[in-house]
Amino acid sequence: MMAEQMTHRYRRILLQIDAATHCRDTIGTAMDIAARLNGEVKGVFIQDRNLAVAGTLGFVREIRLSSPAGHSLETLTVEAQLRAMARSVQRQLEREAVRRKMTVGFRAISSDAQTEEEEIRDADLVIVESTGRLHSRNFRGHLTTRLSLIGLVRPTLFLKGSKRLAPEVAVVCDTPDAAERGVVAATNLLSRAPEHIALVPFNLNAQEQRELSGIAENINKDLAGDAPKNVCEVQSVVTDGRGLVENLAPVECIVVITVGGPFLGDPMNLEPLFVSRHPLLCIQ
Repeated sequence: MMAEQMTHRYRRILLQIDAATHCRDTIGTAMDIAARLNGEVKGVFIQDRNLAVAGTLGFVREIRLSSPAGHSLETLTVEAQLRAMARSVQRQLEREAVRRKMTVGFRAISSDAQTEEEEIRDADLVIVESTGRLHSRNFRGHLTTRLSLIGLVRPTLFLKGSKRLAPEVAVVCDTPDAAERGVVAATNLLSRAPEHIALVPFNLNAQEQRELSGIAENINKDLAGDAPKNVCEVQSVVTDGRGLVENLAPVECIVVITVGGPFLGDPMNLEPLFVSRHPLLCIQ
């Protein structure tokens, strides 16, 4: 059953970028992932409407590096800057695509949840370049809301920096059946079986842990012919996000989380993961 699910690949890839997360190195990493998956890439630059209307608020001032004095923001100026940034992102995506002999589409849209969901619905995988705002509480709160809105629509990868994805995976198992789904999703993302898989039980009872151990044995049997290094093991039970991060190996493995499960039921569990160096893959 799991082998059949692994035949699916992430072909249609949507790369989301906005003014606060524009990181050149991470965009290159996202394009490397898409090239390895032989995927079709569409870049979407999300223009924050709140930035555009900030100039209408009399108390808002812009502090420039060239001048310590505050300057009034003009809506037309902000909109022009966002358009210029969108053109810059488009040119960068096109350069990266030429280097890899890929084709890439591009569109700039306003920050509207319905519009974003329409873009996402046709994708197999959404990649969000999140490096620039990892330590912003507003960003993490916004992402928690987004996960409840769009994380159920398509698998979403939150990248952390410009490093290649490690072949090691940790799956948050807040239910026993999250294990197999997480392994399948990670295998599809890497386009090969991970070299090491850690199943991390989250608040599972004794019966559920026994069930999870049986699932790990079956996964090892399914992966036995792929490579001798493939190992799937059950780690110690964790009760919160901080304990999860502390329980992970030093390697910056991919952390797979199921949206809608008990783990993400508490937004505080997400905080330590977003400020960690671990890429996050959120699945349905």
